[in-house]
Amino acid sequence: MSDDLDAEDIKDKPSNKRDEVIRKQSFSRARGLDISSFMIEQEEEKTSVWETVEEEKETDIAMGEMAEIFSKGGEDFTRPGAIQTDGTVNSAPEIDSVTDLAVHGEKRLGFGLLIAMIFSWSLIGTIVGTVLNPVLGAIGLTTMAIIGLYLGEKWIPNPNMRILGVTWVIISMKLIYGLVLDLWHWGWLDELGFASEDNILGGLLLLGVALNIGIAQRHDEDAIAAQATLILLIVGSAAGSLYGEFGVAIMIGLGTIMLHGLAIVRNSGNLASMGVAVSYLWVGIHAISDNWVIFGLEILPFEDELLLFLLMVCVTATNSTIAAKFVDKDNWFSDAFKSLGLGKPGLWSVSVGLGMIGALLAVAANRLETGYALAQLVLLLTAFSASYLVVRGVEWTKLLPLIVMPAPILLFMLSILESGALDLSIPFGLGPYSIYAALTAALTASALLKNQTAVSDHVLWAGGLLIVFLLTLLIPADDAASGSRTLLVSQGIVWVGLAQLSMRRDSPSIAGTAVVGPWVWLLFFATDVESRLISADYVPISIDQYDLAIWMLVLLSQQIWVNVKHGETGFNLASRLSGMSELGARIRDSEVLQLWNLSFLLALFVTWSITRPSALPAIGLFGMLTLLLISHSVMVYLDKHKGRPRTLMTIWGASTIALSWSYGQGAIWAATLVISCGILLLASDKKKNAGLSDELLKKAEALPGQLLTLMMGLLSGFFIVIALEPLNLMALDGSGFLLTEEVNLYTITAITIVALVLYLKRAATLEKLLPPAMAAVGLLVVMGYAAQVKESSIVMLATVLAFLGSGAYLALQGEFRTELRSIAKREERLKKIQEKRERLEKFIEVQASAEDGAKPVDELPDNKAKLKMIDVEMLDLAEKQRKRAKRAGTSAQYDLEIGDIHHRPVIVIAFLITTILASTFIAFTTSMSYLVLAFCVVVSILFIALARLRANEIGLRLPDVAGIELPIAISMVGLVLVHLAGRISDSVVGLDDAKHLAVITAGLCTLAGIGLLGRNDLGLRIPNAVEGVVYLLVMDRIMALLIGGEVPIMYQVNPLDGGMIDWTLPLLFVEIVLLICVIAYDWVEGQRIKRGLEDHRGAAGRASWVIFAGLISVGFAGILAIIMVFRRGWNWTQPAAVMISWLMIPFAFTGLAFWAFEIVGLAVPGIHLIATITGLLSIIFVVWSIISDTGVWLAAGLWSMHLMLIPAGFGWDGLLFVSVLLMICSTTSWVSGILTMRKAWRVFGAIDMILSWIVAMVLFSAGAGIETMLAVLVSSSILLGIVTYLNQTYEKTIING
Repeated sequence: MSDDLDAEDIKDKPSNKRDEVIRKQSFSRARGLDISSFMIEQEEEKTSVWETVEEEKETDIAMGEMAEIFSKGGEDFTRPGAIQTDGTVNSAPEIDSVTDLAVHGEKRLGFGLLIAMIFSWSLIGTIVGTVLNPVLGAIGLTTMAIIGLYLGEKWIPNPNMRILGVTWVIISMKLIYGLVLDLWHWGWLDELGFASEDNILGGLLLLGVALNIGIAQRHDEDAIAAQATLILLIVGSAAGSLYGEFGVAIMIGLGTIMLHGLAIVRNSGNLASMGVAVSYLWVGIHAISDNWVIFGLEILPFEDELLLFLLMVCVTATNSTIAAKFVDKDNWFSDAFKSLGLGKPGLWSVSVGLGMIGALLAVAANRLETGYALAQLVLLLTAFSASYLVVRGVEWTKLLPLIVMPAPILLFMLSILESGALDLSIPFGLGPYSIYAALTAALTASALLKNQTAVSDHVLWAGGLLIVFLLTLLIPADDAASGSRTLLVSQGIVWVGLAQLSMRRDSPSIAGTAVVGPWVWLLFFATDVESRLISADYVPISIDQYDLAIWMLVLLSQQIWVNVKHGETGFNLASRLSGMSELGARIRDSEVLQLWNLSFLLALFVTWSITRPSALPAIGLFGMLTLLLISHSVMVYLDKHKGRPRTLMTIWGASTIALSWSYGQGAIWAATLVISCGILLLASDKKKNAGLSDELLKKAEALPGQLLTLMMGLLSGFFIVIALEPLNLMALDGSGFLLTEEVNLYTITAITIVALVLYLKRAATLEKLLPPAMAAVGLLVVMGYAAQVKESSIVMLATVLAFLGSGAYLALQGEFRTELRSIAKREERLKKIQEKRERLEKFIEVQASAEDGAKPVDELPDNKAKLKMIDVEMLDLAEKQRKRAKRAGTSAQYDLEIGDIHHRPVIVIAFLITTILASTFIAFTTSMSYLVLAFCVVVSILFIALARLRANEIGLRLPDVAGIELPIAISMVGLVLVHLAGRISDSVVGLDDAKHLAVITAGLCTLAGIGLLGRNDLGLRIPNAVEGVVYLLVMDRIMALLIGGEVPIMYQVNPLDGGMIDWTLPLLFVEIVLLICVIAYDWVEGQRIKRGLEDHRGAAGRASWVIFAGLISVGFAGILAIIMVFRRGWNWTQPAAVMISWLMIPFAFTGLAFWAFEIVGLAVPGIHLIATITGLLSIIFVVWSIISDTGVWLAAGLWSMHLMLIPAGFGWDGLLFVSVLLMICSTTSWVSGILTMRKAWRVFGAIDMILSWIVAMVLFSAGAGIETMLAVLVSSSILLGIVTYLNQTYEKTIING
């Protein structure tokens, strides 16, 4: 019975879709082990297979597949290949630029080689045609052209060699055109006599075009035919010198028709798009020309407005028709956009967009004649609006009454009125072009409104931008009065209209344009005239400052209005353009480029950029930035703003500090900062009480401390500005009601007290106590300094009271609370682990009593049991221990469980830092630098001992920094600061005295040695200690050199050139310490290898060690470090470490030879000579790596060659050596890349070749002979020909290899 019913149901469904879906679902059911019982699942609503599938979003064929500039917050997670917040990828990605480079990069490299070959061969042809005598030049060019045509005929039929053959044909046609021009230049055409040489030249060029088109048709190749387009238009421009502007117009019109005719004959989208773009560009160049002469070709301007307008009519009608006809064809421009990751725009959009560049040149040439410019503009909009509507499916018959039929009538009326054939008085002083523009615009608007559903979002936001640009171009706004107000109001209508459309159509692209666009416009046209991005000479715009202030407040209101709905809209940077999906995911997850944050940053930056006297009044500046921060803070509190408030407040605070340096009034910014911080703290409390997940709750608990630290740090900046007393303070208009300097200081002091109270009220609940505490101390210090500079006893008294009160409170909350927290955390961790172990033992007992007996857990057949024994927390602790084991021992009891819990001696660190700062001040102001260094070491030892003692009492370790205990690391860094302060002090500092180097070296060694006392993990601590000593000595030397501290210069130190006590012995002591450090470092390495332990430094660590160890050595330690690291790098198979060691040889050898060769009476060789020798030896190493098939060393050899030879070339006399060495690098890289199938090195070979050309051109411009240039070009062409031939011949092998 049921079967019959089922059969009846099936009969009712002719397609049997239901049964087909059921069958497929049954087939795809899981087979084998069912692990669903192991998982804790959350029931989700599953979409029924019979539900209607959402229809695919319609694609605008005219605009094509354009990349969205802005996208909704969730859309970025749903696009193909999007990386989710947990790191997973739900759907396969579209091919991005990195993958695209890997897949198609070889072909693009081949295209690059072809272009380079065209370039080099053309240069050779230029030299042959211009330098040699006419007879030899004609023979040479003819021979080269024939050879190229022959190679084209031979290779084009072969699919593998087609591109190479097409390239040779293009080269040959260029040579033929060049030969024709040379014939004219040599005067040979004038000797023919049957016509003028100009007419003969034009005829020969047209014959060349005909030959060009014939060859293109023969081989069915658009690239060959495209070459004829430029020649046609050049001939058209040349006609101007013979027949005037009318001749130019006729030739451009005929050229456009011929171009499109060729596109129709060949059914080629490439030629159609190129015809649209190039024809408009040529019209625009002639329209805007001021009798320019380009390569001897005179660009005649159009003086007759009606002639230019009628030419625009013809070209526009033709181009709009062709763009609609070939809308679905592929073309080079669209493919270029696609290769850049910008989507694949349709032929209509890309050709019209590129054509508009030239068309707008024609409009800009007549921008002062508003009626004429508007008529041109409306002509373009009308033609392409009709073309767009037809492409979008609107029947052309519907456009007949509004566009098609009125167009010729209006053009006829315009021609009659403009030519003067009919003398008609027009009211209101309007001209014929104004009437034409008004009538045509009305008809076009009616057509668009009637068919508005056919218009896509892309067209709306792009059209809005175009309208704003044209309004800017056409409305005169250089009077800072009615003109600028008209411009702002007309713009405002467009921006508000776009904002409203974004709300109604729920379009992120329109929303992003409406919010970002007006601020970008201000950046272009409202900044200082001298530094404006678009010169005021071209577009003079002057806006009244109060009008600008009102306009910016309106934009801020619009920004908040749109962002409430579209605030999570993201700017698609790096989503595909840069080809770095991981970077795109990081930028997306950081939310930096969401519309909330992007609009905030733009508004802040633009306000900062345009602020200056007479440009923005005081009420505009302070009102704008105050409302900006407070409004965004309020939106955060209302949970509308999803950005990162701390980042925004940081940027806002830094900007306002800079503004207070120029305009004062720090109290206003400080009050805004504290108010906003208070709002954000309330928002943080609101989030913590909202029941967030553990991860979000952890972030919410950390946010108050971060905000308070930031707030007090920024307040310190305002006090620093006051203390520095800037001399260039400027007053904005309307600043009379603002605070005086004295009242400003008192006000900002009161605000600071409020901020401290706000901090102390929350100090007991903050996650981290030290950062805000240090920020508070720093704030009070600079507050007292400002009081001292301004001689304000009231502020000084307030500072002292605030310091005492806050200090006492923080002391009570400090060390004791930190210890209790660490102990509680340790005990809680141990208790939790013990509970887990008890549960595990109980579980094993239960399993042992089951039917499987006492089998080991690994042998249990029940996978569910094994899965339950996995402890995620222990896995995380094990990973932390693994990382910790590289710098410290992990053999202590409970190290796995509590090894990441440390005792942080907050108060000790605070006193230690205070001691260091005081010692730095004393060393800077006195001449007792040696005593201060010794005092600093002794006090540091005392504090380190106290910290260690306290840590041992509570059974915890001190935190490490690069494997050195935190108090010791701080003391060592402090010792460097004290030494630097002594070197730049007012006391006498001599360059011939090196005792200070011995003192700081001894101090650092003492502190590092203390860190090794009582340790049972010396195998890990010794490398940390010696690295700390050497790295800090290097940083000390570099910083002293930068600040003028009078210390020996690296690699130019003679330890024997000075007194024994003051110079030689200190330098030898430092060298001995370095030798001990290098030997100790290598001894530990050897012991680890002998015991079979893992590598604890890696290539980067060894590379850093060999660099730093050699920088302050007089030679011996540097060379020993190179040998040691080279050996260990080879043992560990680390090419980077071996390469860096090899690269350090010229420096270390030069440093030793600087003084050792003088002893034996030898001349010191230049570093460029040593580098050249080692670079050439690197080539031998590359050959060995290829022959022995040890590809792991190939990159190291090639990089060494580049880094040695190229810089060494500049050390020789003349640039010829640079060009030769670059050619050697190019040959080696290219051949290596081909032999080993390495694409990257083939690219580097091409880059080296280009750089060699650049150097050769510089050499040529500096006066080198033509023979040198010709030799370089010939050798380059031979190399390019060989490589190109190999690439084309073995293309499949290379690509797949």
